[in-house]
Amino acid sequence: MDSNPSGYEKKDIPVKPVLIGGALFIVTVLITLYMLYEYYVRVLDDATYEFKLSKRSPKLEQLKKFEQENLNSYKAKEGDENLYQIPIEKSKEILLNEKK
Repeated sequence: MDSNPSGYEKKDIPVKPVLIGGALFIVTVLITLYMLYEYYVRVLDDATYEFKLSKRSPKLEQLKKFEQENLNSYKAKEGDENLYQIPIEKSKEILLNEKK
């Protein structure tokens, strides 16, 4: 029969394995929470970055068009009949050929 007739246990649970298991569980939960937080921050930053990039400034578009027109087109300069505007790439090429 039972060596303990009083009906209750006289031996406690092993405290050391329970504390180690609890500590491992807490560390695992903390690491998981940290990783989820980092993922959230990255996704939020990416979404914010994409949202900001999706907006195009009308002034910027107008400036870009103006620069493209001035840097990449041929035209006569106003005021002097002997002055002409040429594309910047062509002017670089001419300048390099003149120095040779």
